[in-house]
Amino acid sequence: MRREDIAVPLRPYLVPVDGRPNLLAMTAPPTPRRLPVGQSGDRGLLIEANAALARLDEAMQQWPAPDLVTRTLARREAVQSSQIEGTRTDLDQLLVYEATLGLDGLPPDVVVTERYVQALQLGLDAVREHGRSAITLDLVNQLHALLMQDMADEFPKGAYRQEQAVIGPLGSRPEDARFVPSPPGRIDEAMRELEQSMFQYTAAEDEQFELNVLAQIAIAHAQFETIHPYKDGNGRTGRLLMPLILAAEGHPPLYLSGALLRSKDMYYDALNQVQIKGNWVPWMNMVSRSVIEATHDAISIAADMQQLQAGWAETVKGYRSDSVARRLPALLIGHPVVTASQVAALLDVSERSALTGIYALEKEGILEQGNERNWGRTYHAKAVLQRLNQLPALPVRRPR
Repeated sequence: MRREDIAVPLRPYLVPVDGRPNLLAMTAPPTPRRLPVGQSGDRGLLIEANAALARLDEAMQQWPAPDLVTRTLARREAVQSSQIEGTRTDLDQLLVYEATLGLDGLPPDVVVTERYVQALQLGLDAVREHGRSAITLDLVNQLHALLMQDMADEFPKGAYRQEQAVIGPLGSRPEDARFVPSPPGRIDEAMRELEQSMFQYTAAEDEQFELNVLAQIAIAHAQFETIHPYKDGNGRTGRLLMPLILAAEGHPPLYLSGALLRSKDMYYDALNQVQIKGNWVPWMNMVSRSVIEATHDAISIAADMQQLQAGWAETVKGYRSDSVARRLPALLIGHPVVTASQVAALLDVSERSALTGIYALEKEGILEQGNERNWGRTYHAKAVLQRLNQLPALPVRRPR
């Protein structure tokens, strides 16, 4: 990152790095309370994204079991956000890990992904109880500490980095880095400003327009990544902010990591345009497109899950109404990988009854055995997993 690479309006925020006379770092500029004129991206895309979010709000009210659908979507988000950082865990492995309480000998990457599930749930519980006021620096530090708790003891968890960060490309000289974020001594001030301006966002009385929630999530994530407050885990922590802000504003916690993963290089390039050029257009367009894709995907998945449930209900209608075979299919949308002990706990029955029901659902083709182990054996609702693992069919764009 050289001075000549930085847009002229951003050059005042460049500072020398202590002990590195040839290296400049970017102290984060103030968080924008509104985007510069002409920087909000394609207006048509933004309108379409807002309409898509409204459709999701409406559709979710019609889902018979929204918590089960969103539970599974949250786990898919954990997988995809972690894959952006290079983990290799897939959704099936994460669900097996959860069903067997981590005792199935799965790769270490699964633990990393499960921590994302836990951090997401911690954040969602907080904003559902306290709304926007829950999104504080304390909460963000808790999320980071939970995400990174399996790192070595000396790794700072939930605490800001104490050394200068240099962001890619690997193997190059620091002076040629893609971006050099805030020096350690400037992080706390920048994070406090971000908290006041965006985490705790409310439109001021002297502001003519309230900032749209999609612009809020775009600004919050980009500013967080510009500050780059932690030694590691910044991407995952920063991506958590977007569904949390949406949920705090009363929307479903929309998950964008799948769309960002599929355009990973564009994602990094768009953030870099904000950081060194002050150009918000590529990033705003990417957020709008990701929202359109993610809402279309979530609505489509929910509709397909309802159709699956209806088919299963028809298949098991001959079983007693209080039997496991009759009651379990409705829960498989949120728990597509189960063990007998997990089914027993979910339905408050004995493990013998749970196994009887599972065997009946195997016979009906609803469940399949996942492995050959007698202890901790898993059973998979393959139709649910196959649907969740499909790439989204992109929405048909309306001509403008």
